[in-house]
Amino acid sequence: MRLHGHSFHLEYRAGQLDTMKGHYLCTRALMGLAALAFFMAPALALADDFRLFTETVRVPDLGQVTNYVLATEGRRFVFAPPPKWSVRPDAENKTIHLLPEDLRAGISFKITLEQNTAQPELKPEELRQEILERYPGAAITNEFKCYTSGAEGIVFDVRRLVQQKTMVSSRIAFVAFGGGRVEFELTANAERIADYHFVFSALLSSFRIEPGATKSAISGGLK
Repeated sequence: MRLHGHSFHLEYRAGQLDTMKGHYLCTRALMGLAALAFFMAPALALADDFRLFTETVRVPDLGQVTNYVLATEGRRFVFAPPPKWSVRPDAENKTIHLLPEDLRAGISFKITLEQNTAQPELKPEELRQEILERYPGAAITNEFKCYTSGAEGIVFDVRRLVQQKTMVSSRIAFVAFGGGRVEFELTANAERIADYHFVFSALLSSFRIEPGATKSAISGGLK
């Protein structure tokens, strides 16, 4: 995945103040997301059909590595979050929120299930329409393929104006699996979004879907 950075220079102090306000509005929105995540998910282990826990595995040349595992709908969704980012589950919406310490960005991924076990087709035109309906007035600026540990997906870069003051960018990735899809979304101030492209790509690369363990095995792993 190619990353692109753009520099932005301010010539007037008024512009600097506008930028500070923009950072404040974006950070305040992400803090609201953090508060919601903490309120809805005070602990890792939630309902029986939506359980988040960690497991440590030994990887050649890397030693012991700790992964997060989301066990839901008979599957294990395994991923490695960015270092020092918090991980909070939202069982009601089948969503995982990831937030850095400074709250200047946010990543979430959501599991959407289909009525059958077939792998749904990712149709770019339908996904574009879905994004624009979610974010009225937004502009899709780029579209390209992405890859998780075992699947190919589609990424869209989106820019939108929040509260008519702050330009916010999102990188939204869709990945299909047998029986549903996973949607990943990175959001940050438009001026800083490129700073988080690498961690977003690393999260995608680490993500894999496995058959679910039995209930007894999961219960044993949480003791």
